[in-house]
Amino acid sequence: DKIEILKTITANNNNTPAWFPATVIDPPSPSTVHVKYTTLFTETNNNNGGRKRKRIREYVNVNDVVMRRVPELQRGVVVVVGEEVEVFDGCGWRRAEKSTCEPVLQFKKPIKLRIICSPRNSKPAIVQKGARVEARSYEEGYHGARYVATVVGSVGEDKVQVQYDTLTTDDLKQPLIETCNVSNVRPLPPTISEERRFKMLEEVDAWYHDGWWVGVVTKVLPKLKYVVYFWTTNEELEFQHSNLRAHQELINGKWAASCMRPKLAECNKLQKMKLQTGGRTLIMDLLRGLNVEISHGTGKFLSTWYPAVIVRPVSSRKYLVKYRTPKSSSNGHELVAEEVDVLCIRPSPPIIQQAYQFKPGDAVDAWDVNGWRIGQIRTAMDFKY
Repeated sequence: DKIEILKTITANNNNTPAWFPATVIDPPSPSTVHVKYTTLFTETNNNNGGRKRKRIREYVNVNDVVMRRVPELQRGVVVVVGEEVEVFDGCGWRRAEKSTCEPVLQFKKPIKLRIICSPRNSKPAIVQKGARVEARSYEEGYHGARYVATVVGSVGEDKVQVQYDTLTTDDLKQPLIETCNVSNVRPLPPTISEERRFKMLEEVDAWYHDGWWVGVVTKVLPKLKYVVYFWTTNEELEFQHSNLRAHQELINGKWAASCMRPKLAECNKLQKMKLQTGGRTLIMDLLRGLNVEISHGTGKFLSTWYPAVIVRPVSSRKYLVKYRTPKSSSNGHELVAEEVDVLCIRPSPPIIQQAYQFKPGDAVDAWDVNGWRIGQIRTAMDFKY
């Protein structure tokens, strides 16, 4: 974003406060913004005897400085004597009062602009009619599955109508047409040629019940077969290699495959955090694309863990995460991404197959629509609780 920051810096023998243009170069945290000034420089001597200029970068506290978005320039506006204006002195915009009516700047020729207006719709390509997409379902029994579809229309600004390729109406005569939130629709992921074998605990998409279901490889079998565990339904099923694909997430407009996510870290020095587990301290690498869970609750009471994926670090203690299941914000709208503190993040726990029945008093996490809720077994009834 282009912004202007009010600072008092002496320039051209003028020390009145001025608005200095700058650019936000890092996503802002709740209290700090990393900016690079457009007109403020530092100068150093080169080895050749010359001078090297470098734009000043600064972390500014939003509570300590005054900021504003860059106002739109109003050319051709008549300014009368005595009217308060802002004058650009080469470094920043300073307040002044017009005292004369003499023209300061004249153009030899008037500037002409030719604007070509496109008749095409300005909506994103993903919601254009005819776009090929994958729509995510959260209906009971189909939670987390994605189905290939075609956009056939739009409903308002945040919903689209899609026609599924593999789902039909109840009478099995026509393709099913459904209205979806734009946040539950994504473009078709690129095809990855899977000449290699999938590995243990690798995240994959399995073609099952006419859609792509995300799961984890729990067994590698002979003859290009695998056992895949689905955490949304707590099932293990066997699949052929040809019915699996590498799981991909769309992060910042780029596709990141599960097998390639560790390479998405921007530098070799990984972001790390300490996790207390009983008497041990674990060091966790917070890589882009890492599957994690985010804690939420009321007051000091932790109640739910929501599955998410790391998008990018925001500061030394905050990360931008993208939720893998729908989560409501405080104003009732569906929350897709959010900045969270590292203390609210944990790695996705390993999959433990429960061979025995839980007993009353056992502490458990129970899957409830879109997250793992913390609870305690009160009554056990033949593997139902």
